[in-house]
Amino acid sequence: MKHQLTEEVTLARREIVRVQVDRFHLYYYDFFHRKETIEMAKFFFETVYNLDGKEEWETLAFTTYDKVKNMMKEGTRESVERLMELNTITDDLDILMAKLLLAKGWKPGREIDQEEYFTLFCELDERETRKKQLEVVLFNLKKFYELAHKPVSAYIIKPAAMMSRLLGVYPLFKKVEQGYYATLPVGQDLFNEFYVKVKEKEWEFLYKAFPTLKEEI
Repeated sequence: MKHQLTEEVTLARREIVRVQVDRFHLYYYDFFHRKETIEMAKFFFETVYNLDGKEEWETLAFTTYDKVKNMMKEGTRESVERLMELNTITDDLDILMAKLLLAKGWKPGREIDQEEYFTLFCELDERETRKKQLEVVLFNLKKFYELAHKPVSAYIIKPAAMMSRLLGVYPLFKKVEQGYYATLPVGQDLFNEFYVKVKEKEWEFLYKAFPTLKEEI
């Protein structure tokens, strides 16, 4: 779903994304500072949320993807589709948060802190969508890791990148390629440690915001 955003909402969304990425840096500090996991942490907690180039990515995803998806290997196609799903969910939630922030009188240039962010997060609610978002995030973590560590991936990633350039859809493929190279150097035990930590911390965050979610599971 494409959003026509006012300049105010665009700036407020940037602030929402900034404070979210800050939270990830706080929660996963170790992984952002370990040589083997820096790139993986940056990919999942910065690149995936990065607004730069987002318009181009969305345009390609929603106008061109159907024409090229049959040329992609199944694993790559699934990765792109899951990124598109996460992109849509996250966009919708961030824009709703941005509008709520503006309704509270926020002015561009003012940085909000984690406490203010959490209050907005709770007030907006959207608990079912947040739950879905987290499920997709966790699925993506595993899928990207599996894709990077399939022996066949080493042989298909470069031709796939070249093909996507020829078709003019490289930005669409680029995030999959970045995810591949970011997770490639990470051993299974270290990845498992990362995955368990993310799963634990993010569910904890959701349960703190919406205690009833815990009762539903």
